[in-house]
Amino acid sequence: MHTVIIGNGIGGNAVAFGIRKYDPNAKITIVTRENCPEYEPGALPYYISGVKARQDMFLTKLDDYSNNNINFVVDEAKKVDHEQKKLYLDSGNELSYDNLVIAAGGNLVVPPFKGLEKEGIFGCKSLADADALYAREGKVAVVIGSGLIGIEASEALKKKGFEVYLLEVFGWIMPRNFDEYAAKKLEKGLTDNGVHVLTNEKLVSINGGDKVESITTDKRSIICDTIVMSTGVAPNTELARQAGAEIGLTRGIKVNEHCMTSIQDIYACGDCAETTDAITGGRTLIQLRHNALEQGEVIAKNCAGIPAVYKGAWAITRAHYFDTESVSIGRTFNGIEDKMDVEVIEREFGSDYCRLILDKGKLAGAQAIGKFSKDMGFLFSSMWRKDDLAEIRAKWDKVTNIISPYPWHYRIIGRYMNLK
Repeated sequence: MHTVIIGNGIGGNAVAFGIRKYDPNAKITIVTRENCPEYEPGALPYYISGVKARQDMFLTKLDDYSNNNINFVVDEAKKVDHEQKKLYLDSGNELSYDNLVIAAGGNLVVPPFKGLEKEGIFGCKSLADADALYAREGKVAVVIGSGLIGIEASEALKKKGFEVYLLEVFGWIMPRNFDEYAAKKLEKGLTDNGVHVLTNEKLVSINGGDKVESITTDKRSIICDTIVMSTGVAPNTELARQAGAEIGLTRGIKVNEHCMTSIQDIYACGDCAETTDAITGGRTLIQLRHNALEQGEVIAKNCAGIPAVYKGAWAITRAHYFDTESVSIGRTFNGIEDKMDVEVIEREFGSDYCRLILDKGKLAGAQAIGKFSKDMGFLFSSMWRKDDLAEIRAKWDKVTNIISPYPWHYRIIGRYMNLK
């Protein structure tokens, strides 16, 4: 059996080395545009800032592929013929496959700002982006977009010696992961370290001759020489669309419980795949490392002839920058459409903060800053089990009884619910 994997990221490598673990005789080929082994995208800001060396970014070595009898092909996948089971490459070569895995990741989404053609504009998603930013010499940088990548890029550039402006069109930073009050506390962790945070502000144009000289927003002008785009990641679905695979409502490649697309023997995983939300059961696109790893493991088993089912993706985001530690799991308050039975419970001690979001008596999301972030595993487990927190509240006396029939972790959850 020959499995061809498009993409050398977290998901693609999980598939390749997973298959080899289960089947020592399988033929495995990775097709990638990057002539380097697998690296950790989340660690790139540490390289940019000089905290870590470039070689520390890599999770594998090129020898690991040959030592595990994995063909490593540096080329670009151009076309899939699912009837003939062939993949055509940019070089003119073709690969026949029994199973095809699309682990093509995502592409940076950049709105059509005026001035994008100028020198001095970077992304912060690939190793090539990080190389360029590491080598960049400048004085003032503007980071567009305050998601996790934007936050980490801001920290990296500040440590590199830039004056940094972080621009966010929404009213608070990390709006997908944190509600406003929590986000404002997180914002302080940036401003206290010299990052200028500009929320509710929109980029209008990038100005200058051939090079970036300034930007204009809907509120001000900022003289700068460097711009980092952190404006979102769209799933790379080009090959899947060309092959005729179904694209989901989230614009990701729709896969079933085996991580197989609508085309037999073609799988998808990672940032390009739309899966099921493990908590809500709805369709979702959660572009996080742990989901890519788990999806890759499921695909590896299925390709090796071991039936496996993916239980679903889950949202847990850890944001650590300067001296701030924070975690968000599940949905935000704004992310819940029907708020009829939604309750918010908060705890706050100085800079430490926790926010629980209950939907119909069950934990739908939680946000923690500081020491509370250390207990988020308990809260995530509660969400996974779909614990009835209304019952914990109603029977708190029995929960805390020395001979309580309830599990001990209910007491921890109760404390987060401010139960005495």
